Amino acid sequence: MKKRIALLLAMTMAATAFTGCGNTTNTQSGTTSQPQSTTVSNDVWPAIGSKDAPVTVKVLVKDVLPTEEDVIALCDVVEKKMAGHGQYIDLQFVEPPAGSYATALPLAMRTGDVDADIVYFQGGGDLPIAQEGLLEDLTPYIQSSTYVKDLMLPVNQSRLKNYPYLLWLAPARTYVPVMKKELTTKLSSYDALVKDPTIDNYHALFTEMKAKGLVKYAITADDSNNAGEGNMRRLNAFFNQAFGVKSTLVKEDGRWAFSRATESEKKKLEFYASLYKEGLLDSEYLTNTWDVLEQKFYEGKAGIISGTVGDVIQIYNNKMSSTTGSDLVVLPPAKGVAQGFQAVDVTKEERGFALNAESKNKNAAWAFLEFMASPEGRIIDKCGIEGKHYKVENEKIVFTDKYPEWWSRIWVTTNKFEPNPPLARPVYTDAAQSSLDLANQYYVEDVNVLIPEELAPQWDAMKSLYDEYSADIIRGTKPISAFDEFVTKWNKAGGDKFAEYLKTKLG
Repeated sequence: MKKRIALLLAMTMAATAFTGCGNTTNTQSGTTSQPQSTTVSNDVWPAIGSKDAPVTVKVLVKDVLPTEEDVIALCDVVEKKMAGHGQYIDLQFVEPPAGSYATALPLAMRTGDVDADIVYFQGGGDLPIAQEGLLEDLTPYIQSSTYVKDLMLPVNQSRLKNYPYLLWLAPARTYVPVMKKELTTKLSSYDALVKDPTIDNYHALFTEMKAKGLVKYAITADDSNNAGEGNMRRLNAFFNQAFGVKSTLVKEDGRWAFSRATESEKKKLEFYASLYKEGLLDSEYLTNTWDVLEQKFYEGKAGIISGTVGDVIQIYNNKMSSTTGSDLVVLPPAKGVAQGFQAVDVTKEERGFALNAESKNKNAAWAFLEFMASPEGRIIDKCGIEGKHYKVENEKIVFTDKYPEWWSRIWVTTNKFEPNPPLARPVYTDAAQSSLDLANQYYVEDVNVLIPEELAPQWDAMKSLYDEYSADIIRGTKPISAFDEFVTKWNKAGGDKFAEYLKTKLG
């Protein structure tokens, strides 16, 4: 089996399982009917089952409980809406296997203990299952689709081309930096940064917010070590491109090499070391957990953090607004050698929905996924259950006080979400929507390769070396000149062997 590792190309909630949600009681009695989408040709809705014999569609998703009132209502309204198009299904969500989802699910798939037509993967484990022929190739389904195909972003298209077994209609999980809007009015360097986000202007912003005593640290990070990024993935997300770390793999002196062992990386680490020395970078960045990091931000100890576009920025904004009265603003990626957010891995989807190759009802299962991507399905997915999470007033969708309890069970994307009737207020706050817009504007694709099992030990050793040296350089326990020593050890640990392998893969 092969392991995945991200590299870069310069361009670039979850649900536990349900059982038997079908044929449930309608919870919408007494409410107005759900808004209808624009009528489309019957060709869009191929016949599925019949009123007297609906086709059972079983779905397994992490963190969606079968006994939840909202889940029961979801099944009920989806069945009724699909029946209106001549597609009769009995929608059921099934319990996931016990244990860690990422490890228990693949095992259950192999043993035949997963009785589901649609399976949601998260946290890995799908690659070997796909290689064993247990997942269906989604290419022909998507090619013949109307709504799913229309919602796909470039990242979805690239990943599907490389790995046609998982589909996740969502933007790339890019990190973007945010800060309190309230702070921007107290910083003369803010406008200059927004106009021209150079590395120097970022440094000026960091320096001013600390010098004025507005924060203890300008920026913070956490101990989540992702693929050997030395705990700096949140900063890397908006500084990598500016320093010329434009991809995980780059070509230097006629051979492919990892960007972690390049002069561009050295300059970036030197910059991080200066931030640490000046007290601008949180001195506890190596030991902060994600919740500690976020709490420092909410309490005003840290001026800037970066988070995942869309939903996470929405959470950050709502919490900050409720505790301090200030919304957030999203900052652009730093500009230098290049400008963009960190390159996005397009080798495959990291999470998403798959069709069980053993399913006898693949067409009906796909019809459900297609419906949820349609205008009608998206109103359900994004707005919730009419009468509970929203109501229609003055020909507009108005969210109720129960709306914050709702979240998308299937497609989280807001791409092309223009419901009819329209929303009285947007689904996302300005900050969350801005994060999505900027991520699309500064989208960069990574160059990716699959690492053979025989080189996995070398890769682990190389990552450990990087983590050690990058942390020591940033904290000043090693001088920046130690980077050259690191490169020598890196190549000896496996860099030279990888060069040979990469030549066969990338030329």
